[in-house]
Amino acid sequence: MGEIAVTDVSGVRTVFMGSPDFAVPFLSALVDRGFDLRGVVTQPDRPRGRGQTLSPVPVRDWASKKGIPAVTPSSLRVPDGRQFLRDWTPDLIVVVAYGKILPEEVLESPRWGCVNVHASLLPALRGASPIVWAVRNRLTVSGLSLMLLDRGMDTGPVLDRLEIPLSPEETSVSLAERMMALGPGFLVSGLEGYLAGLLHPVLQPAEGTLAPILRKEDGRLPLESAAEEVDAHVRAMNPWPGAIFGSSLGRIKVGSGRVLRKDLPEAVPGKILFQGPEGIDVACGSGVYRIFSLQREGGRMLPVSEFLAGRRFGSGEVLDFSPLEPSGN
Repeated sequence: MGEIAVTDVSGVRTVFMGSPDFAVPFLSALVDRGFDLRGVVTQPDRPRGRGQTLSPVPVRDWASKKGIPAVTPSSLRVPDGRQFLRDWTPDLIVVVAYGKILPEEVLESPRWGCVNVHASLLPALRGASPIVWAVRNRLTVSGLSLMLLDRGMDTGPVLDRLEIPLSPEETSVSLAERMMALGPGFLVSGLEGYLAGLLHPVLQPAEGTLAPILRKEDGRLPLESAAEEVDAHVRAMNPWPGAIFGSSLGRIKVGSGRVLRKDLPEAVPGKILFQGPEGIDVACGSGVYRIFSLQREGGRMLPVSEFLAGRRFGSGEVLDFSPLEPSGN
């Protein structure tokens, strides 16, 4: 695969595969660097919002504004869905958050293979949601991996890695933003090294950890756990599926908060200990978590002072943190 070194990337016929906002800066970097970008492959548009209006996938929207051809095959496992391989004859396919596993016919088509940016330090956090699970698992370091895709789930050989430290206040949003800022340069320099024969694939260990796709039921706020775990859950699960509990006011989503105490003997997990403009203090399995913003179903996220101006929880109420109903997808 790619025996002859390449130093002029303008001669490398390239196809980009990606879908969400996260992928757009990586695509932009390839264009700016001068890769011979033949086109992009994205997932089809999907209904969004309460009105279920079809919204363009961010990568396709960006490409169309730049005059770059884009296709949105519903499946890559049928010949029509792979027509782009015949039309664009790529030497290299670059994949960033495309959202589907590529079939063998796509993996084996380009001379230089399918190079993927994965948002973790492989073999840690293989799977669809590595950013969220890095924050939820309270990792102190995560990062990006540049790898060659194979038929497994993020199991292919690694070309390069970029470590990114996580702060104690890290959120999924802030980590994604930093990866979007640091990642494009990492991708371009890694591709240049790979095409020039300076970076070589290194096989991953067979064993690794997983970052499974998020489901609605993953949002359940684990108030039976330590306050530090509750805090990590809130920081990780926003904006979706959110950090959710049940109450006398209905189902509530927590937007932000902090650990108030790490220890609290003989407290009932989920019990509201205090509610005021400073925050709502909730007992956890150990410690106390103070909520700063929250949202009722059908409402908007409000700071505690505004939320409590409307309705309050019962005095000493014990919040419901039982498992949410499975989403079924």
